[in-house]
Amino acid sequence: MTSDSLQSLIEKLNKNDTSSSLIYCRPISSNVDFAKIWLDKPKLTDSVTSYDGPDIFYLIKNNENIFVAIVFDMKRDLHWFVHPDFRGNGHLTEAMKNTILPHLFLTRDEQRITIKELEIGAANFEASEKVAFNLGFVKSTDGEYFLSNDMFVTENYVIGENVPLSSDRIDELKKYINFLSRSLWTIQTEIEMKFGETDYSDELKDLVYQIRNHTWKLEDFYWNNNESKDNLL
Repeated sequence: MTSDSLQSLIEKLNKNDTSSSLIYCRPISSNVDFAKIWLDKPKLTDSVTSYDGPDIFYLIKNNENIFVAIVFDMKRDLHWFVHPDFRGNGHLTEAMKNTILPHLFLTRDEQRITIKELEIGAANFEASEKVAFNLGFVKSTDGEYFLSNDMFVTENYVIGENVPLSSDRIDELKKYINFLSRSLWTIQTEIEMKFGETDYSDELKDLVYQIRNHTWKLEDFYWNNNESKDNLL
């Protein structure tokens, strides 16, 4: 993603304009949300060869709950961006050091980043390299920097905070699961009526029942999870 697209995403989040995307967040500190975002909602016109899922981001807020910066996690690289209106306040460095890197290092042994002056300009290069060095990144080759888990010293253990769904939202998700199962059922019916009963049509029918059963499994999961939480209080 380009810096312009990351800035646009920040501004849409602050305007609560997320109609074109599917955004699922998990707070991992008071100022950082771990997010999985479907930038483009799945459509019937999507290519059947496309396996693209959600992209992974860290959304950084200030103390006024305004999104001020974003980190796009590309696994082997990170693309961070601070909104121009909020630069120079240390939001990115603080979030990276106290929250984002501890969270990343739960699942990886090292993190690499790319910072190239020709791609981002002299001013942005200087600012990004300063952040990288402040966090402990070491320059390995031209434009490449890395930080290993062993090199990064922290006492933080960041796993995030559970945010319970409402019973109304669970009902909506149950209806959507039912819709998916019935949509698959129409496909199964067409295959069966065109080719007769086959192993494949039977396999589709079994899959319909499995998906449909999740309307009740989801409800059971929801209530069991609530009961477990109540028992801890």
